[in-house]
Amino acid sequence: MYLTQTTTNSYRLKLGKIVILTIMKMFEIILILGAIIGLLLALFKIPLDSLIVSVFFITLSCLYFCLGFALFNNIALRKIFEADSYKGIGTWRILIAIGAGLALSILTIGFMFAILSYPLAKTLLVVGIVLAAIIITLALIINAQEKNQFYSNIILRSSVFVIIAVIFLLLPGHLFEKL
Repeated sequence: MYLTQTTTNSYRLKLGKIVILTIMKMFEIILILGAIIGLLLALFKIPLDSLIVSVFFITLSCLYFCLGFALFNNIALRKIFEADSYKGIGTWRILIAIGAGLALSILTIGFMFAILSYPLAKTLLVVGIVLAAIIITLALIINAQEKNQFYSNIILRSSVFVIIAVIFLLLPGHLFEKL
């Protein structure tokens, strides 16, 4: 496992010849793992679980909200403001990436609210599910025409988040409450 600098000055993690990840993707994976750890801490009612849940879920939500379009389109963080980074990326692809970032951001905050037993958790989850369903539908329609891996990734990622959101909606409200 080692970091290499590519020709576009973005750093990628290489694990042999199998996996190539950008720094933003690695950051997303770390935040998701931290959120899962926070969820487990909340389930077992371990002290400071709310702090860990809040930090990881809010940071993940901000990543999706602010940088989702770049994350989903594999645009390096250093290249966000360069016009060359967007060559070959159509308008629909950018709009779907922005919509997916918004939907996943809302769902992530909804997960945090549900875990911490805050009000409006169910509302955020429902709004996020509706937005994600719209994005999935648009991605399915465009993917049927273009057969692009980007749309398949958006469909898969959004579907996983929707399934998790439905599970959170079906869970009893007292599951994460402190005794």
